[in-house]
Amino acid sequence: MNKLLLLFAFALVFFNAGAQSRFFTKDAKINFNSSTPLEDIIAESNQATTFIDIEKNEIAFSVLTTSFKFRRALMEEHFNENYMESSKFPKAKFTGKIVSPIDWKSEKQVVVDVKGDLTMHGATKPVTFKAQITPSKSKITATSELKVTPEDFNIPIPSAVRDKIAKEVTIKIDAVYAPYQQ
Repeated sequence: MNKLLLLFAFALVFFNAGAQSRFFTKDAKINFNSSTPLEDIIAESNQATTFIDIEKNEIAFSVLTTSFKFRRALMEEHFNENYMESSKFPKAKFTGKIVSPIDWKSEKQVVVDVKGDLTMHGATKPVTFKAQITPSKSKITATSELKVTPEDFNIPIPSAVRDKIAKEVTIKIDAVYAPYQQ
């Protein structure tokens, strides 16, 4: 009887391991570019947390706004204090779904549509963007790019620097997900 229970427990563990549906990383890279001919404004964070549930085609990410690093310390200070108001709005986050069909067993890169809600600076807006996803048994690689405007998220841009900040900000996301272990 004990051998039968042990065999059943092993089968359950093996079956669940093969049916992994949630993938996670806490070191996804997010960078943004708000450059103009007058000023290069580029920042990157490699501390974004993100999940993909391949059973439900759900995806989410979250990043602390203070984790973005700039080439110049003064830009970083202005970003956190004057624009993003990081002490008041510490995180940016996205929750959504992969709305294009995807074969998670294919192990071939596909381009999919992602749709959901992006929240920054206390404002939430619906966004849709493309993502390149490469699934495999041990990891999922994903990259995407989307464009947003500061006005959409109530981010104040003083007229004195308006020409130095792009009207549209490009956000790029790169993530390598591993199976989520609870």
